[in-house]
This record gives sequence, C-alpha cells and structure tokens, in this order.
Amino acid sequence: MRNKIKLWITLSLVLAFAAGVVGGFYVERYWFQKKMRDRGARPGHFPSIEKMAGELGLTAEQQALIKDIFQKNEVRFKDLDGDIRQRLQAIREQLKTEIDSVLTPEQKKKMEDMIERYRTRGRRDTGNKYPNRNNKEREKGVTK
Repeated sequence: MRNKIKLWITLSLVLAFAAGVVGGFYVERYWFQKKMRDRGARPGHFPSIEKMAGELGLTAEQQALIKDIFQKNEVRFKDLDGDIRQRLQAIREQLKTEIDSVLTPEQKKKMEDMIERYRTRGRRDTGNKYPNRNNKEREKGVTK
C-alpha cells in the first residue's frame, strides 16, 4: 500500500514536471519568439546584405557595391550618434543647472549623492556597459 502511494506521488511529480517543460517550450516558441519577431520589424530598418542578396537575387558586383555603400554610411551614422550624445549631454547639464537653482546647498549635496548612486547602480545593472569610462568622461560626454 505504501509503495503504491509513493509510486503515485512520484509519477504525479514527474508528470507535472514534464507538463511544465512542454508548456514552457510552447510558450517560448509560439508566444515569446513571436513578440521578439514583431519587435524586430521596425520601420526603416535595412535588411542585411545576405538577406537582400537572397531576396533580390543580387549579383556579386551588386553585393560589393551595396557593401561599400553601407560602409560609407557607417561613418555618417557614427557622426550622428556622436552629435546626439553631445546634444543630450548639453540638455542634461542644462536640466541639472535649472534644478540646482531651486535646491538649497544641502539638497544639492544630497542630489549629487543620489546621482552618483544612480550611476553606480546603472553600471552594475547593465553589466558595466562602459568599462573603460570613468565618471568624469561620462559627465563631459566623451565617448571612446
């Protein structure tokens, strides 16, 4: 009698585990991946050269020319990224200056501490996205 109860409990646990694995597989495959595919379909995003070549039937010469076009425009995108970062940094500095004008000296000190904690937490949460930067470079908007 006791062995039958143990057997039923064991089989129930194995069945529940198997159902969880199968359910997780289907949820990941049909629900999560669909959401990721939907996010990837951003308007204006160019497909890779390989996808273009396959779908458009590009010749090797066309592929080489398009690759050169992508490489030439990469510099323009990097310059734009640098410009955007500088403008954002200027806006952040202006925002901080405006907020500082409202705060007392004690509140300003607390604000600085709060900002530093936020930066430290942000680096820790993102896995230290910019390991070669120090805080002074980040404040000045210097990128590497």
